[in-house]
Amino acid sequence: MSWQGYVDNQLLGTGKIAQAAIYGHNGSLWATSPGFSLSNEEISTLVGAFGNAEKIQANGIYANGVKYFALSHDDQNIHGKKGNDGVIAEKTAQAVIIGVYKEGTMPGEANKVVGGLGDYLRGLNY
Repeated sequence: MSWQGYVDNQLLGTGKIAQAAIYGHNGSLWATSPGFSLSNEEISTLVGAFGNAEKIQANGIYANGVKYFALSHDDQNIHGKKGNDGVIAEKTAQAVIIGVYKEGTMPGEANKVVGGLGDYLRGLNY
């Protein structure tokens, strides 16, 4: 499956993720949903936050120009919220999967979708 196929089928196709993208750790875009992208600063801040979340704790998480409040983070997962919407970022060996969910989707449902793809890619050493 192409990287775009993962975004279209495994993320958006579930109906739980409204916008999504997959980036390399170096900030290169691998695949995205229409109208969704992170600026160089947004993706570099997000990638850096897996190791040191001080910046997102102080300033929030930005994705596609939207600011989310940083809820939780560790070395593989970052979660943010804005009203009833949210963002989830999942780090694998080579990629960062970003999924945005909208009102009507429970955070746990969205986390299961993004986390499931992350687990699958980690299993392939991606």
